[in-house]
Amino acid sequence: MSAHPPPHTGTALPAPVVDAAVQWLVHLWSGTATAESRVEWQRWRAAHPQHEQAWQQIEATDTRLRGRTTAMVTAATAVATLAGPPSPRRRHALRGIGGLAAGGVAAWLGYEQLPWRGWGADLRTARGEQRSTTLPDGTRIVLNTDSALDVRYTAGLRRLHLRAGEVLITTAHDSAATPPRPFVVDTPAGRVRALGTRFTVRHDGSASEVAVYDGAVELSPLDRPDATVRVDAGQSARLASGAATALSAGAADPAWAEGVLVASDMRLSDFVDELRRYRSGVISLAPEVAHLRLSGVFPLADTDRILQSLAQVLPVEVRVPVRYWVRIGPAA
Repeated sequence: MSAHPPPHTGTALPAPVVDAAVQWLVHLWSGTATAESRVEWQRWRAAHPQHEQAWQQIEATDTRLRGRTTAMVTAATAVATLAGPPSPRRRHALRGIGGLAAGGVAAWLGYEQLPWRGWGADLRTARGEQRSTTLPDGTRIVLNTDSALDVRYTAGLRRLHLRAGEVLITTAHDSAATPPRPFVVDTPAGRVRALGTRFTVRHDGSASEVAVYDGAVELSPLDRPDATVRVDAGQSARLASGAATALSAGAADPAWAEGVLVASDMRLSDFVDELRRYRSGVISLAPEVAHLRLSGVFPLADTDRILQSLAQVLPVEVRVPVRYWVRIGPAA
């Protein structure tokens, strides 16, 4: 690892290259690497100059974060997709570093009053909180920050209604009925039908996003219920009231369920948008720095440290004039 990180060139590497670099590092970090896989990693680095450049830049970020923010998860694991099935070792490491259990029920930040959309919901979370629950049929759900969900099980249907926010669902076999009752998640944009699976549903605004990690689901738009679209493991899709469309490939597992916020060559403006979901108050971002790009894995248990780290890896200044007001602008 270089003692002096290479300077930022201002030229973004292709996202697939960044993703591949971090997937390799996650594999090496997980403790499951073999001698053969290490040889393959070295071959990948030597295969193209961009591969080595991506590796060096990630290590440079790692050096700065390790030296100045010890509570941060190594930035070298920065990627929007955590490669491969999550190993017990990787889960344990993320839990320990992030300071929380994956799917934990405790609030990560101070309680914030829920918006009106969460009033009366069967299950709900405040800003910065997660909640893990086992449903009567054994299905496991993890409700992400600022979310609201209703549970409606009947003799013929297992139904969830996601009012807002995001939920991770691992369906169980329905042993209470023969044949098993269908399992569906309704959102304001349409219906998601599980086909024995593990998946997330996120609704924000007028559309829902679905990512599948195991099995498959069928999407039915609200205004066109017969226009179903199948989404298989490793895929994701956007569900609007009029249509369902494919998106980029889904991640190996949702990072937020591991207690981390992951950025892979992400615009700072997009990163801040995600961070706002987990932090109370206002985060303002100056237009002059919105285009900057960031890679890192950040523990959601401490958004203050996330903000502090931005000034250590980017040419920005982070100010907190008063409590619950953060200003991010160009470095002086």
